[in-house]
Amino acid sequence: MHSTWKIFLIFMCFFGVKSQCSKRTKSVTGYVPGVAGMSPINETNCLNDVILENPFLSNPLECARPCSESGTPKTCYYHFVIERYPVQSAACGLCTPDTATNSICADCQCVPADGVSRMALTINRMMPGPSIQVCLGDLIVVDVTNKIAEDGITIHWHGVFQKDYQYYDGVPFVTQCPIVAGSTFRYQYAANNPGTHFYHAHTGLNKMDGVFGTLVIRTPREQDPNGKYFDTDYSSHVVIISDWMNEESTERFPGRTAKGTGPTGQIPNSLLINGKGQTNFDGSTTNTSLEVITVEPNTRHRFRLINSFCSVCPGQITIEGHNLTVIETDGQPIKPINVTSIVSSAGERYDFVVETNQPPGAYRIQLRGLQLCNETQQLGILQYAGASNELSTNETLSSGIILNPSGVDCDNNPEEICISKLKSGTPIDEGLTQPETDLQFYIPIGFINYNISELFQPNRYDTFSSAISTAVSAATLDGIIYASAPSPLISQFSDNPSDQVCDSQNLPPKCNGNCTCTNTLKFPLYSTVEIILVDSSELPNISHAFHMHGYAYRVISMGQPLGPNLDNQSSTISVDYVKQLDKNGEIKRNFDGPGKDTLAVPNNGYAVLRVRANNPGFWFFHCHFIYHQASGMEMVFNVGEQKDLPPVPPNFPKCGNFLNPIKDILRS
Repeated sequence: MHSTWKIFLIFMCFFGVKSQCSKRTKSVTGYVPGVAGMSPINETNCLNDVILENPFLSNPLECARPCSESGTPKTCYYHFVIERYPVQSAACGLCTPDTATNSICADCQCVPADGVSRMALTINRMMPGPSIQVCLGDLIVVDVTNKIAEDGITIHWHGVFQKDYQYYDGVPFVTQCPIVAGSTFRYQYAANNPGTHFYHAHTGLNKMDGVFGTLVIRTPREQDPNGKYFDTDYSSHVVIISDWMNEESTERFPGRTAKGTGPTGQIPNSLLINGKGQTNFDGSTTNTSLEVITVEPNTRHRFRLINSFCSVCPGQITIEGHNLTVIETDGQPIKPINVTSIVSSAGERYDFVVETNQPPGAYRIQLRGLQLCNETQQLGILQYAGASNELSTNETLSSGIILNPSGVDCDNNPEEICISKLKSGTPIDEGLTQPETDLQFYIPIGFINYNISELFQPNRYDTFSSAISTAVSAATLDGIIYASAPSPLISQFSDNPSDQVCDSQNLPPKCNGNCTCTNTLKFPLYSTVEIILVDSSELPNISHAFHMHGYAYRVISMGQPLGPNLDNQSSTISVDYVKQLDKNGEIKRNFDGPGKDTLAVPNNGYAVLRVRANNPGFWFFHCHFIYHQASGMEMVFNVGEQKDLPPVPPNFPKCGNFLNPIKDILRS
């Protein structure tokens, strides 16, 4: 499109001449689909040069639409600009962002967070970043421009299987090279599995500093197994919770002790609901606004809850005076279950229905930190349309019936419902319901401790996380500290050193007690695989949250045979102990268990997962606690062969070691 015409079109849109603007934006109404009476969005904020020059592209607001079986798929375009940006910047004197109306096409560059001034990493000067909301079958195109001068970055689309689009999963040195400062990488993939997902940085600690946002792939109501249980599915009812610190996350890693808040630990200072909240700081409470979610009375509203925590703590959400009917987890439908509270860990998602059958008013949405974060909480407001949003009290709400409690003694407590007790809402692959699978792996979750005197030696640069008095530790999965390869496994496998890739049975020659390599397990395509995760990490009061890329697995069993607390070394669970339990028939498998892609493994316990390896590629599997991931608790599942993958995209970026021969100056 000619530049003069572009300028004219933008002028027309900004100054209210709607005829030209609506032609470009087709069916855009100027409102996010949601509650009547919400503020309009200026649709020109959804436009950019790429959209204006390509009429076949749909802007974010056009794509956030009701989905129908007769609808035509769209190519949905987004441009993410990632930069370092201040919380409580000068922009906050001009406006306050309204998450309900501005999450898709923002018109405010204020990042309030919890009211404490610090630097953040933002997408389009928003936190959370712009919401991607599309229909099943759409094509998603996201140009990511990195303006962080000192960091490479990638974006992972958490929950999207990326079948036939394996090169866009967003894991550095597994599916792509990091996006270097000043450059742009184009992700494009099909919205081929519906559900509540999200996106986040998968490089270093960037996610914890603000690079995350919501991603929803809706399906037509007629195709939703639980469609009859709700009346609305508004884009304004997508809720993302996050943890937040008073300084950038790199200030606490590595070397800080794991416990405590502030400069002494890796526990967050506050929690946020849709990027907003209040916190106690310097002896007083910040005066930032709370998140307000508006609902119509006497209606069954579908909510989509996303846990974007990075720390080791779960979060428990309760809505005052309202039950929660859970219908989906991690994009996988379940048979509906009524609860009072939902506990979620980093990376988990839960869809639930709230029936607004209470007297019109304002009701607390209470988010409580658990385990090591049990002194941290945040509030939001559920406001009936037309009613005041003033809360009468802020006392702690009753937990009532809890889904996914921190402990797993669910058989003996009728008010606690474990994930393993849920029932799938869709048919299950028959191969996953057989007594045995093609492959079975016991994978211990652990840490390696070494003395400071052996770690801090000249020319030794081992990975480590937190320092505890005279010892330091690194995280392991299957006994190995994961190290990234210098070149992406999916596109440049042969460019890596011959001893780079390993597994616990094939360690590099120089490996010792702190073996570090690119830990990879090989699965034949279409095989059935059972994975038994065993928490032998010896950490009390922590349940590691494990996420699998490219798949949803079936949760077959969970257990905590020795109880939640570790009193001494002898009470620590081990792989051999779990094997013996299984041999004795003490691990009961529920073949009707729910699908998940993220699960909190019971502390000092085990979880049995099953998956059909029908999506070829290199898929990351890791603890979603960001400091554990950064210190080695991750691995790669290699499914199938290179011939099973689509061709490497043309001009796909390359990276790797540069080691030209050293010249001998005496002989040159």
